Amino acid sequence: MRILVTFAIKAEFSQWSSRHPFVPYEFENWERRREFDLFKANIGPNEVTVLLTGIGGENAAKSMLSIPVEIHDVCISSGLAGSLDTTLKPGDVVVAHTTETLNQGYQATSEAALFDLAVTYGAKAVNVSLTSEKIVATAVAKEDLSQKGSVVEMESTYILAAAAQRNVPAVMVRAISDAADEDLPVDFGRILDSHGHLKMGGLLKEVGLSPYRIPLLIQFGRQSRAAGKSLADFLDRYVHAISQNWTRVSAAKVEEVSAT
Repeated sequence: MRILVTFAIKAEFSQWSSRHPFVPYEFENWERRREFDLFKANIGPNEVTVLLTGIGGENAAKSMLSIPVEIHDVCISSGLAGSLDTTLKPGDVVVAHTTETLNQGYQATSEAALFDLAVTYGAKAVNVSLTSEKIVATAVAKEDLSQKGSVVEMESTYILAAAAQRNVPAVMVRAISDAADEDLPVDFGRILDSHGHLKMGGLLKEVGLSPYRIPLLIQFGRQSRAAGKSLADFLDRYVHAISQNWTRVSAAKVEEVSAT
């Protein structure tokens, strides 16, 4: 099988990439210019492509146009997310039934069989993941959004919509990096560029202005690494499960269509 997995930035991908022989990759005979990092590895019988989309919906949409999405059997929109639900804790892996932008103007849905398989292999089911154009940094802001969704991230609606346009089944899977009741330690919008690279000058300025944030930043780093490990553990199980079950699921769908 060919499986496409997306992450926003390399930090989200790093724990999984360290477990498998991912190498930089270019699609043959693909003429469009690509500004986004692409990697490939064989994991068991599967050819896994990883696309680093950069942060935000605009980057996510552009990155999906930069590759031949349609040659893949399945797409997994992955990475980290903030919790809006007090029952979801850092390190939890979630799968969302639906993703939508904050203004509810744009919506996409996880493929049902992929959603069910994710729950079977350890992901917690949530109804709605909100895709925000800005980093949601405070507990107050998260509480304001909690009636609309269970988690918040910045790319998945655009990833799933792009996959649907190419008739590729897709699913949103994320690991929780920060709880609903905690603020982010710094304004990451100020210290990351559009592709998620750390601007050291911005970080030093943020910390210099508020030294008390240093322990909070260290704690957030630990949580993010733990979430990355949880996500990597899940993806190892999930990719294997997809390769073992997808042929059966696809065959059942064909039989169902033929019978109608």
